[in-house]
Amino acid sequence: MKVTNISASTIFLNDLWAIREAQNQGRRGEAQYLPAGGSVYLPDTSEVLRSAAVGTLAKFRDAGVLILEDTVTLQANGNPGDTVVLTHGFRYAAAVSVLKQVIVGPVTTWVDATGTYDAVQDAAFTTVTITNTTAFVLTFLIRLL
Repeated sequence: MKVTNISASTIFLNDLWAIREAQNQGRRGEAQYLPAGGSVYLPDTSEVLRSAAVGTLAKFRDAGVLILEDTVTLQANGNPGDTVVLTHGFRYAAAVSVLKQVIVGPVTTWVDATGTYDAVQDAAFTTVTITNTTAFVLTFLIRLL
């Protein structure tokens, strides 16, 4: 899950620690400071997903301090700006989930974007390149898992 701090202050993501079954269990969590304007990709652990649903990540998202995941508008295929490169640094093949934005009147929805993009991972599995393959400008919500 990509977490981007859009505030002018450093924030502490403090509830991403593993819940221990016993006092001597020593699993390391993902809790960390995120500088103003900074972003980080966090693995989809149960702690991160719980935080995004009801914890610190949800609180900061609802307050307009954080953005979760990547939302990008890509130009029509063949035009400058039809591609985005996401650098995650996982070093393993990331599963990619892509939705496209559909606006009908006053209603905005997100639908499966299969067939409207190409996803290419580099050989070291540290980046994913998404390319809009349509003749239209599209806004995508991209989730790396």
